[in-house]
Amino acid sequence: LEPRSRSRESSSSRSTSPPNSVDAFANPQRRRRGDTVSSEAPPFANLNLTRTISGASKHRRSTYDDTKSTHTVQSRHSSVQDDVCFPPERDQSKTYLIDFEELEEFVAESHEKTPVAHPFQPPFGKQKTHSEPKIFHDLRASKTNASDSDVTDEKQAMDQIKKTDTSPEIELERVVSHTQYLNRFTFFSSEIDETIHAPELGGLLMPGESFRDLFELGPDGGVWWLDMLNPSEEEVTAICKAFGVHPLTREDIATQETREKVELFRSYYFVCFRSFYQEDPQSEDYMEPINVYTVVFREGLLTFTFCNNPHAANVRKRIGRLRDYVNLSADWICYALIDDIVDAFGPVLRDVEHEADAIEDSVFTARFEDSRLILRQIGTCRKKVMSLLRLLGGKADVIKGFAKRCNEQYSMAPRGDVGLYLSDVQDHVVTMMSNLSHFEKILSRSHSNYLAQISVDNIAQGNKANSLLSRVTVLATILVPLNLVTGLFGMNVRVPGMDGPNLAWWFGIVGFMIIFVAACLLTAWKIGLLADVVPEREEEL
Repeated sequence: LEPRSRSRESSSSRSTSPPNSVDAFANPQRRRRGDTVSSEAPPFANLNLTRTISGASKHRRSTYDDTKSTHTVQSRHSSVQDDVCFPPERDQSKTYLIDFEELEEFVAESHEKTPVAHPFQPPFGKQKTHSEPKIFHDLRASKTNASDSDVTDEKQAMDQIKKTDTSPEIELERVVSHTQYLNRFTFFSSEIDETIHAPELGGLLMPGESFRDLFELGPDGGVWWLDMLNPSEEEVTAICKAFGVHPLTREDIATQETREKVELFRSYYFVCFRSFYQEDPQSEDYMEPINVYTVVFREGLLTFTFCNNPHAANVRKRIGRLRDYVNLSADWICYALIDDIVDAFGPVLRDVEHEADAIEDSVFTARFEDSRLILRQIGTCRKKVMSLLRLLGGKADVIKGFAKRCNEQYSMAPRGDVGLYLSDVQDHVVTMMSNLSHFEKILSRSHSNYLAQISVDNIAQGNKANSLLSRVTVLATILVPLNLVTGLFGMNVRVPGMDGPNLAWWFGIVGFMIIFVAACLLTAWKIGLLADVVPEREEEL
């Protein structure tokens, strides 16, 4: 058996609740005893009755035993029990709800099998093979009557061991201790002051202790809670069989059903609730859904999760704080677990609110160069909002239906004020859903406004480019005739005024060009081709 570790997460006080305590839920239902009016077990007086054969009875024809032939043929297909969900067979002679023998047999079989490395098992170091063989001498102290000689021999033995271990020729790698396995099984009981953690199911037991001693409650009642992290299919099957869980519930747990629901059965009710991965906000798996399965009996409850989450630890801490003020029951623990899952969405919603407000404020003040960053922020925030809407979408209906069944007094529904508490949780979920819808509208409006602003900026830049091209066109129109005139007078041919003694022709041509440019600019100004030059300059100034 794996050694178990105990953590003192609950209060050490085991005193009863004061008279003014909050009786949150009803006391757990006591087990029915045999040989009573309400007992399902047959009375002890009828156990020795045997059936007699009358004279009119006919003897049954003997049949042949074909067990040998049937065992020789092995089917290649799965068994019928694996494909069809048969109702569980209950032994009416048993008065206990839990089949402790099934648990003990499973633990024994799991230890007999070849140990296989668990996915959570850390890698172990290996011993070096090239080291020289180590010789251990007989360091036992000699048996003498004098106590001084015993102490001397013991000191000499310890010194010799230290010298041998510190030899430079021997180098061994450190081996990880078995206590560093991940504790996948956690057991809490109102009868003990400490929470038991163990990597395997058998590690919950102390040497010489049985599962009956572990789950046994006192005469005043109580509650137990077995929490399992990433159990294997064999563990789920064995535990569900031992606790009398219906095959449909076992199938939902083994296949990790994603639909949130509450189902009532004859001896328990099954709650499937969804949380999200919140261990590392920088991880790629952040905000990924996590399924939490809870099987609630009158005396206790089972919880199954397949990913690390802080909900079970938070509920145990809450129990430690309120243990003297609340009458603990399985229904209260189930409510506390649901409430903690819903409360885990609060910090994420606050972050989304702050991010949405920041995006809304920066939409009209951001530069055009920051468009990619703003669009990426809007897309990331909207993705987070959609993930939260997907996680919170079905919770309100599930809690509402659960509270309705509690108020209608079903046989296995929780008692007491659990309906009122669940209504409060439902109000929290509805408020979160309305806030998320509001955030989605803010982000959608900000997204549309920013895209519209980008379109307006693009249109403005296009108009600016068109205006610049129009000016270039006007200048080109003015310069082309001037280029023609200067080209004609710059040719190596005879031109007018070439033989003149003064520069009258040259000044005349230059003056004509200046007058032509002024006339063209005035005409362009009158037409409106250069009308926006002055306003743009004023904006630049």
